Amino acid sequence: MARVATRKSKASPARRPRVLGRSGSASSLRDVARLAGVSLPTASQALNGRARISTVTRQRVREAARRLRYTPNAAARRLKLGRSNSVAIVPGLNMTGIFSDLFYRAVLAGVGSVFEEVGVRMLIAPPLRPSSAAPPFVEMAQAREVDGILVAGVVEARWVRVALGAGVPVVILDNFVPGVGAPAVVNDNAGGAYAATRHLVDLGHTRIGFVGAAVDYPFGRETQSGYAAALRDAGLERDPALEAVTPVDADAAFRRSGELLALADRPSAIFAVTDKQALGVMRAAGAAGLRIPHDLSVVGMDDIELAATTDPPLTTVRIRKDVMGATAARILLGLVAGDRAARPITTVANELIIRGTTGGRP
Repeated sequence: MARVATRKSKASPARRPRVLGRSGSASSLRDVARLAGVSLPTASQALNGRARISTVTRQRVREAARRLRYTPNAAARRLKLGRSNSVAIVPGLNMTGIFSDLFYRAVLAGVGSVFEEVGVRMLIAPPLRPSSAAPPFVEMAQAREVDGILVAGVVEARWVRVALGAGVPVVILDNFVPGVGAPAVVNDNAGGAYAATRHLVDLGHTRIGFVGAAVDYPFGRETQSGYAAALRDAGLERDPALEAVTPVDADAAFRRSGELLALADRPSAIFAVTDKQALGVMRAAGAAGLRIPHDLSVVGMDDIELAATTDPPLTTVRIRKDVMGATAARILLGLVAGDRAARPITTVANELIIRGTTGGRP
């Protein structure tokens, strides 16, 4: 601690009260506890998230720490608690950017709400890319720089195994990697596809097109399975000519759905497995001179922000992205705290949102 020089004075000056938290001061956890009106152990537990502290108390302690500019020494805390109070957020192989992707941006808002409440820091790792070298999140696990890892999207099983082998729990969001022992939180992809297709069936459509996702993870086959099941249950035969698979991209969906709409016996409705692809379908319908929903009904899946602003507004399956993110975060916190009872897969239900792009068969 720096020494503070004082000038001599003939009169004994009044003793100034100590102002905590200013530059050069030495605010301590005891100061935080005193200002928040809680015990020292409660203040410690509220800041490190290890105990069940009420939200009100935790917020009061964190506000006191903010006012005092109290920042615990991360290295010392890691040595004392065996924890860093940090988690790594890892963008998967299928992500171009964690903040530019509308779907994952909403998912991570749910993740952040949980970690922020308990005072756990999120460290955003570089996006995964195909490589023979270990990705940064593996190095973080081996160095015990983080207490847990949350992967959003696609990840190679071998790297998950290495991280788990280092003693750091891993939760996978929006994907499931079998055989590695990492819990996953996923959307009910098959159920959402079934609901979307069934909605079109109930409107009287019998020629229902499908624009699926050209991906090698479960989302692609699960959505196609849900579409096929809805047709089967309605007594309708699948027609391979009405099914297309494209990258999850509006331009690709525009090109491929344009081919479907050019068929002599074209579909009267199309289900696209993402809203991005549904936007491409809508553009293709406009290019073909078809009116939505009078000539063509369209359903998407996601309910991204743009879905409610299209003309007409897009009927879609709302994926509860914030719930997915919050659920994954809570599971990871439980694993960090020593809970080993997490289910292998947690499936989050979705909801059909009927707007203006669907109507009866022409």
